[in-house]
Amino acid sequence: MPSGVRSGLSSSKREPPEAQTVGDVIDAEAGRLASAGVQEPRRQAAAMWAWLAGASVGQVWLGRGSTPEPELLGRFRGAIERRLTGEPLPYVVGMAGFRTLELEVDSRVLIPRPETEGLVEHVLDWARRHSRWGVVADIGTGSGCIALALAVEGCFTRVVATDASAAALAVAQRNVERISPPTPVLLREGVLWEPLEGERCDVIVSNPPYVSEAEFDELEPGVRLFEPRQALVSQEGGMENIRQLLAGAGDYLVPLGLLALEVDSERAEDTRALATEQGWSRVCVEQDLFERPRYLLATWEP
Repeated sequence: MPSGVRSGLSSSKREPPEAQTVGDVIDAEAGRLASAGVQEPRRQAAAMWAWLAGASVGQVWLGRGSTPEPELLGRFRGAIERRLTGEPLPYVVGMAGFRTLELEVDSRVLIPRPETEGLVEHVLDWARRHSRWGVVADIGTGSGCIALALAVEGCFTRVVATDASAAALAVAQRNVERISPPTPVLLREGVLWEPLEGERCDVIVSNPPYVSEAEFDELEPGVRLFEPRQALVSQEGGMENIRQLLAGAGDYLVPLGLLALEVDSERAEDTRALATEQGWSRVCVEQDLFERPRYLLATWEP
């Protein structure tokens, strides 16, 4: 019998394939992520589906028996392919959580870290204790995470957020527009102090680049290959940007104003010593949630 006829007879007896459910798709793609060595593959796969569907992970779980829409299925599989290349999950889904906020992120800006949430907490705590709710400047704002968190959670009169990268400020602008904080956030482009000419701030806060060239080469590929190098690497063994902030911040702070910096845990004591040498008072280094020295807090007393 010709092969074509045999195939036709065989197929007429076969039951139609069962349609895949959302749960089936997530499980299958989680298996691919696991094979590629991705940590917590099922959680990541479910998170990607949830982000793309505009739903919570809980809603996805409740609807796991439903049939996926072809358009969403295609976008999900495309997202999985990006994740398999090592691209970080927040870039793949285009969003990252930071304190109470959901922020748009892409490769033009750093992905906000939990450690930086602690920097915001220290600024808010200082402002509450001293009743200092004037002007805050966020130097090197990136996605705008620090500036927007302070604008949403604090009672400041305004927040000035600066960055040398116009591309990063474009991302920050989208986040300002979508969050619409109760406190004005003013975005300004420029290097270091240029955008602050004429300002006197109660607080200057920054999560500056503090990775050395050698350390950058040793970073995990997801960071080294995808996140913006200029937002990570600082010259002078990772200390150049810290030195510049300590040297110039006093010119833009009101008396007894606060400088709050996220610093490298391995150089935290060197940073403390440098701040003291440069005339800062009440200098202290606080630990992050992983109990590593992470935040330099210093007061300006001219």
